[in-house]
Amino acid sequence: MRINTIIDYFMVLALIFISGNIVFQNKISLFIVFILATGLFFYRKSKFDVSFVYFLVGLMVILILQTFKFNFFPIITFLGVFVRILVAYFILKSVVNFPDKFVKVMYYLALISFIFYIPVLLIPDLSNILIEKLLLYVQEGDYMQSRYSIIGLYTIVPGYEMRNAGAFWEMGAFGGFLLLSLMINYLTKPELNNKTNIVLILAIITTQSSTAYISLLLFLAFIFNREVKNILLKIILLFSLISIGYIAYTNLDFLGKKIEKQFEDARELMNSPNLEGESTDRFASMLKDWRDFQGHEIIGRGPNKLTRFTTMYSSGLTNDIRTVGSTDLIVRFGLPFFMVVLFFMYKSFSIYSRHHWNNGDYMGISIVLLILLLLTSETYFIYPFFWITIMLHYTIVENKNKIEKTKRKIESKFYDLNN
Repeated sequence: MRINTIIDYFMVLALIFISGNIVFQNKISLFIVFILATGLFFYRKSKFDVSFVYFLVGLMVILILQTFKFNFFPIITFLGVFVRILVAYFILKSVVNFPDKFVKVMYYLALISFIFYIPVLLIPDLSNILIEKLLLYVQEGDYMQSRYSIIGLYTIVPGYEMRNAGAFWEMGAFGGFLLLSLMINYLTKPELNNKTNIVLILAIITTQSSTAYISLLLFLAFIFNREVKNILLKIILLFSLISIGYIAYTNLDFLGKKIEKQFEDARELMNSPNLEGESTDRFASMLKDWRDFQGHEIIGRGPNKLTRFTTMYSSGLTNDIRTVGSTDLIVRFGLPFFMVVLFFMYKSFSIYSRHHWNNGDYMGISIVLLILLLLTSETYFIYPFFWITIMLHYTIVENKNKIEKTKRKIESKFYDLNN
């Protein structure tokens, strides 16, 4: 394997790990990867895309307006926002065929997860033995279950050993990254029946994540609706998927009962004057975000904790959490910015899909809807990786530029030979 290829895979893995692995979700790791990504970007003479520069300028304007609104300038927080976006951009632009390498890394991370997950299922008390012998890092917090990283490659959450978290901070996060890799792989090679996709789907099933399951079923429904031309067969397949979804929803505790309980808990909180310290489940989190959002619809409340949360801004407290990525993004930067993100996301996937198999708009809209669904369970955009969802089309531009340069070199050599 060439040294450049090794560097590429290392950078993709690094981007995934600073976004999803509890060992590397820290400022030091982020800073190191950012420096490496910046160096690689300029060393390989990659160029900035004009639309991306406009996006960054728009975000900068929002942050400046927030500074005046709250009379508060958290420069480290603001820099952190740009670093997280830029590290994703630099790696996506400088790594050759980034989408393919991302899918391959996720494929191997899925296989590695099986090496731990299956024995933990079969051997009693193995999880405790792994924690005792191979523990690399433990993450604890007031609002979360303790998480134990086994040599940085597998996360054990006590009490949830039946669910596969892979190398990520929890099962739902693993499911989200797996689904994103599955969608990108399908757009690149529009077929489900291959080794990579089968492994990714099996890994999604082992997460037992309600959001990942629903997203997977919808993804399959979107594919079948697009690919199947016979109306009768389309109806049969759609009915089959709905039936499977209904059976799973009513019989699996982590689907129907979990979602209904979370909804009921949030409904009981609707008239509560203070939601501080209440549930962090998705519907309760949406309710909190709705209250945070009111009065800050245009430019948001900002990314810093002291302004981001209503209860914190009024009381000076700094200990709260949100779990819904879409509403969190809206509260931080405002509804117009969120709509711009959705537009870039649609453009990203539609162009990427159209480039590979002439099916842009339909899959672009479908994947935006699926990512919105994934965001109901995780705040992916506070980490670097999911920003690639608004940048994927830049890989097409980069590839076209490289092809054009190669053609010009060949034509130049051919001209020299003939003269």
